[in-house]
Amino acid sequence: MIFEPRYRVLFNTLMDGMPDIEEGLVQKESPYAGTKQFGMCYVDGNSGKMATVGTLLQIQAHSFEADGRILVVNKGSERFRVTKVVKERPVLICEVEVLPEEEDSSQEAKALAEQVADLFRNVLRLFRKVKRRQQQQQQGSSAAAAAAAAAGVADAEDDDSLEELSELAELTDKPTQLSYWIASVLGEHRLTQQVLLEEDSTLGRLQKEAEVLGETMRFYSAATALESVFSSGGEGGAQPPAGGPD
Repeated sequence: MIFEPRYRVLFNTLMDGMPDIEEGLVQKESPYAGTKQFGMCYVDGNSGKMATVGTLLQIQAHSFEADGRILVVNKGSERFRVTKVVKERPVLICEVEVLPEEEDSSQEAKALAEQVADLFRNVLRLFRKVKRRQQQQQQGSSAAAAAAAAAGVADAEDDDSLEELSELAELTDKPTQLSYWIASVLGEHRLTQQVLLEEDSTLGRLQKEAEVLGETMRFYSAATALESVFSSGGEGGAQPPAGGPD
């Protein structure tokens, strides 16, 4: 979501030629006018330090909110490494080198990709199971609990129609693309995403994702088991610890 004046100028300039932009903010003389692409690097919220490896993003679509903010939809296309900071104000401009990327279609990569895909499916299903039980407890009454349980059965039967799983099914035979897709859904874990982005090999990236998803699955499996124990023994249920996977 874009709202700062300097970024409104930047993005209207980048989107020059697209419909419904603020023409008065477009810097026609800019070498970046109409390129519809920009770089993004992770910045540590505590230290303010910027990572040297980032992503080149292509602007896919945009819309203007009633309060003047711009909602921009982007798609990552390439990784790069910052080699030199050219200018810091009003917006950061850097010299970069594009990092080479090769599709890994080896049998080892495909086998690991399938393992990671299975882990993701299991994590997603366990996550939904835990959430359903929490909703059931919050609703309180027996009738509401029964309705929630019935809805849970229907949800479980419909798991494979989830948008996430539909996208996943299309990538299981494309290890490199799958490795980046898995990284993209970890939006709440920026440091983990950055570690994955800086990994040069598909195998290395998939191995790290298998570790992350394996730990998350063990957490949700334990949470589910504890919910069952406490539910059978009385009211209340186990709650995940603060800072656990979400």
